[in-house]
Amino acid sequence: MSNKKTFAVINVSELKSLFLAKQIAKANPVLLFDHNPSTLLEVYTQVLLENPEAKVEMMICPTNASWEADIIILSNYAATDITLAEKIKKVATGKIILVLGNEKNNMRSENTDNKLEQLFPFSKVIHSIEVPEDFTSSFFLKGKDADALKTILTLYTNIGFKTNILI
Repeated sequence: MSNKKTFAVINVSELKSLFLAKQIAKANPVLLFDHNPSTLLEVYTQVLLENPEAKVEMMICPTNASWEADIIILSNYAATDITLAEKIKKVATGKIILVLGNEKNNMRSENTDNKLEQLFPFSKVIHSIEVPEDFTSSFFLKGKDADALKTILTLYTNIGFKTNILI
């Protein structure tokens, strides 16, 4: 990714969110949000310990984090939290929303995909789906916006993930 984008990572208490926040912070500004203040502080501290030069901020409001970000990352819980979605919906207009799914919550269902598309009709929703054979580093990306898919594919490739786009 040639120009730096600001990422909001919502619900950083999940391992995939934490890992992405750490990786993204190596090259881009990251805004962290979690409902649990002690978790938020712990993650913030971890990111800075691993990368003292990281441009990372703790955010106490998901709306402010999303408003300031170019790309919003939602983990399983955050992606299915209707109240949270309503809070960030207006400030997510025109932005990429990366939804992190996993096998436990089965975020791959068509109902969930459609629900998120309806919740964020003016955003570019991209679903990140773990490859069942390799949960740690292989993902499928699914979404309707080609440029957004390319942006997330580039991000994942730069981090070292094996990634393919589902059509």
